[in-house]
Amino acid sequence: MKNILLFGAGKSATILIDYLLSNAEKQDWQLNVVDADINLAQSKIGISPSGKAISFDINDETDRSKYINEADLVISLL
Repeated sequence: MKNILLFGAGKSATILIDYLLSNAEKQDWQLNVVDADINLAQSKIGISPSGKAISFDINDETDRSKYINEADLVISLL
């Protein structure tokens, strides 16, 4: 399984999130969406079993490094 980490769940991320989630099962992707607003990230993921909403302070190098190191692909829409 490929782990995709996406920073930012704003308006510009909606189409990308929808695309990634619609292809996640057949491509064997897990999408982790990080946003300061956990509710916004969760609303973009919806009920997809291939998505996970995450919230942390992007300036926290420890958390940021942890998630980046676990990812196969990192996309920033901040």
